[in-house]
Amino acid sequence: MVAAGQGTRLGAGMPKALVPLGHGPAAEPIVVHALRSVLACGAITDVVVVAPADPSGMAQLASALDAQLLIPDRGHDLSPPGTRSVATGDTSEGAARVTVVAGGAERSDSVSRGLAALPAEVGVVLVHDAARALTPVEVFDSVVGAVRQGHAAVTPALPVIDTIKQVEAGPDGETVVATLDRSTLRAVQTPQGFLRETLERAHLGMEDAVTDDCGMVEAMGGRVHVIPGSARALKITTQHDLEVAAGWLADIDPDPSAQPHRRPVLAVLSGLPGVGKTTLARELCRLLPAAHLRVDTIEQGLMRGGLPESALGAEGYGAAYAVAADQLAVGLSVVADLVNGTDVVRTAWDEVGATAGARVVRVLVECSDPVLHRRRVEQRVADIPGHLLPDWEQVRSRQLDPWPTAELRVDTAAESPHTAALRIAAHLQEPPT
Repeated sequence: MVAAGQGTRLGAGMPKALVPLGHGPAAEPIVVHALRSVLACGAITDVVVVAPADPSGMAQLASALDAQLLIPDRGHDLSPPGTRSVATGDTSEGAARVTVVAGGAERSDSVSRGLAALPAEVGVVLVHDAARALTPVEVFDSVVGAVRQGHAAVTPALPVIDTIKQVEAGPDGETVVATLDRSTLRAVQTPQGFLRETLERAHLGMEDAVTDDCGMVEAMGGRVHVIPGSARALKITTQHDLEVAAGWLADIDPDPSAQPHRRPVLAVLSGLPGVGKTTLARELCRLLPAAHLRVDTIEQGLMRGGLPESALGAEGYGAAYAVAADQLAVGLSVVADLVNGTDVVRTAWDEVGATAGARVVRVLVECSDPVLHRRRVEQRVADIPGHLLPDWEQVRSRQLDPWPTAELRVDTAAESPHTAALRIAAHLQEPPT
């Protein structure tokens, strides 16, 4: 775990790893939060924390870990020169061993020193930036799993959301020379995972400066496997990042009773039949997590109970509002999956969210390719007993008004459900506007 940076852009006047994360007495150094995330991964047997190169920085970091992670009255053992072992408070068999070593002048030097400090029997190595202090344990587990499945180098990554321009400098400033296709771009994160021999070969003889270890593998001609990352794996670089991460701490508190008022999310989808709303809703529900509220299911249940089909429009939506309100009232997030095509029904969803104090995100789901959309409509198979699917002409005649207040738009002809769900989840990590 690389924790040797000075944090110049953070402007805290101390090594970044030692900057407190959180508010009030509960604030702890960034490196402590990062190490807790690492130690939550059951596959990890040894952790090497790479500290600032100067003796003072190394001593401060080791002491911070001792103070926060030790069981009462237990000190740390001295290891060979240049290293210090830190007790984690877990003396059970199989508990990870934590060692602190001094870093080098460059990031690659620090990683090399950490790699050299690992026991010889370690065959799979993760390289993680301590600045990504709140990375969920699921990301660590996924990276380890991907390496064990045969990938020599693995990185988690997120789709790039913003439009990316390539520029060149000129006498009067920068000028755009190209707009890059963001569908092929990914923002990589850590932990990055490797077969040990792959990482050692990548570091051997590498002279050019690199910002991540997968870049070294690429430079020597190796293949890097990409898995989904997490918006929570934010790299804390600025004061704004620090505040965002501090705001997330309440969401990941392991004691639910300590945070009884966590704000639920109401994600309201709108789109014609056949554009892929249900597939997207299921992906988003797994990711958040959230309850899937599908109006088609509700309507079919009402019909089985004797409600005439002619009454479905009003009664089905009314039942959906009521069920959503119940879920939100007990703190559960909800993804509402329905055509939702008029201002009247959309406003009703806003009122449901406001009454429950939920974070409402409005998502317009479209398919920009009419040929693809028609093929989906005509090839769909009902997955709800008794559900009669509309034909193409019926879909085209459905009312779907413009939705200027929708924060997000998803084009299922250009974006996969998983990528779209990741983008929505990332949006929910941003402060509401």
